[in-house]
Amino acid sequence: MSDEHSLQVEIVTPDGSVYTGASSMVIVPGVEGELGFLPRHEPLVSLVAIGEARVQLPDGTWERFATGIGYVQVLFDKVLLVVDQAEQAGSIDVARATAARKRAEDRLALRGDPGAQAEVDFYKAEQALRRAENRLKVAART
Repeated sequence: MSDEHSLQVEIVTPDGSVYTGASSMVIVPGVEGELGFLPRHEPLVSLVAIGEARVQLPDGTWERFATGIGYVQVLFDKVLLVVDQAEQAGSIDVARATAARKRAEDRLALRGDPGAQAEVDFYKAEQALRRAENRLKVAART
């Protein structure tokens, strides 16, 4: 595949670049459903949700990433995905993700406890649970 018919993709987190490379297609988890990008896509900026981002390499194989919230920008055959966290599927620590899911579930189980209402941030616990479940789902697909 020539560079003329490919996308340059960069996935960036606050910790730095997670992925940079050429792609024939990119799919990201938009807030209202998946967004797919091919070469020569119209310019776009959109919010992304917690989910799985997929990058199709020029040889047809896919790279998968568990990503957090952020935004995607498409401009001149370049896709920039800026998210709060991203992990490549093959490098996800399943034991750590399982432990994170358990901690979040334990926090959410305290919802009915009046004493916990002031101590536990249930929104953060829900987000932690969604991130952990997403990491486990993406890791299972490898």
